[in-house]
Amino acid sequence: MNHRILSVGIALLLGVAAAPAHAADPAPAQVDQARMLFSAGAKAYEAGQFRAAIQAFEDANKIVAKPQIVFSIAQAHRRQYYLAKEPEHLREAIRRYREYVDTVKEGGRVSDAAQALAELEPVAARTAIDPSAPTRPVPKDPARVMVMTQVESTRITIDGAPAKAGLAVEVKPGKHHITTIADGYFPDERDVQAVDNALVPVDVSLRERPAHLIVAGTSGAQVSVDGRPAGTTPLSAPIEIPSGTHLVTVTKNGHVGYSQELELTRDQRKQLSVSLADTAQRTVSFALMLGGGAGLVAGGVFTGAALVNQGHAQKIQDRRDAGTIPPSDADAYDSARSRRDDWSKAAIAAFSIGGAVVVTGAVLYLFDQPILSMPAARFEDRTKKPDPKPAPGREPMEMSFVPILGPGLGGAGLSGKF
Repeated sequence: MNHRILSVGIALLLGVAAAPAHAADPAPAQVDQARMLFSAGAKAYEAGQFRAAIQAFEDANKIVAKPQIVFSIAQAHRRQYYLAKEPEHLREAIRRYREYVDTVKEGGRVSDAAQALAELEPVAARTAIDPSAPTRPVPKDPARVMVMTQVESTRITIDGAPAKAGLAVEVKPGKHHITTIADGYFPDERDVQAVDNALVPVDVSLRERPAHLIVAGTSGAQVSVDGRPAGTTPLSAPIEIPSGTHLVTVTKNGHVGYSQELELTRDQRKQLSVSLADTAQRTVSFALMLGGGAGLVAGGVFTGAALVNQGHAQKIQDRRDAGTIPPSDADAYDSARSRRDDWSKAAIAAFSIGGAVVVTGAVLYLFDQPILSMPAARFEDRTKKPDPKPAPGREPMEMSFVPILGPGLGGAGLSGKF
């Protein structure tokens, strides 16, 4: 029977109206331990390990006494009686059903308990078992260990011997070494102390191994995962990412951005080779800066020509001041000054235009930010992981077993209603 049919409810641990009052509420750690014991008992019951289920339910009830646990104890004793015909379990089942009915009185599983009593009491009468006689203790059970984990396909060993998750394993009292391994998860190793007549539940929450993403290609590009910066290429090490769907973007100023949704699995190594192409704006900015630079060079040439003509005019002026210039050189002087002025104007124009073009190209270069079109809403929906499966031992401790057994009849129904 699949354990998923256990219902989710926390009323048992938080207290219900039918529960008897206690002098002090159990500590949170005790509640967690009781919940884990109850979960272990439920799994043992499903696996047909009714003695182990009784162990776990009894220990849970000692920590957090609830009528619902008493009902489950009765159910386990009932199943064990039909399995092995041991009179102690018949007496205990009747006693526990009566205890449940006397406590709850009405509602809850009272009708089921009454039906079970109507079935078992005649059996006790036919077999000369007096349910009202002093109850003899149920034979002492061995120490048991049960490993519970959220991963279905696990490889478990107890002291090197293979074991299965969710099954109680009989062990000797004392310390035992448990190893839990599953593909895509970090292994877990721990020691537990087993004691006689008790089932020790071991909650193993395996940690997922992350996926490893390697991004190669354009140097100096910013790599982001789900909108968070993850490094700059070339990356010094692979990016560790939890399994699931993730949006990977690679961007660099002046380049067309890259984005891709990746479905990564645990412990997967994924490599992306990304070569970013230049944007049109980056190409234009280079052309403008090149053209502007040519204008500045032309301005320099024009300035040189203006200075040459200024030098000619100055020499003629110097000879005139010395009185050695013939009248015919006056025209040469005026022509040199005119060419000087023309080249100066051309240089100013070349510098002005070239400088403006260079500045424009530089602005386009500096503000060439890549724009990515990302399906934000759709991506947010995809990256939301489903509610995680409750960790072993964290399942609510409300459960009841629908009594569909009769003498010689096998099978049972398990329902959650706490």
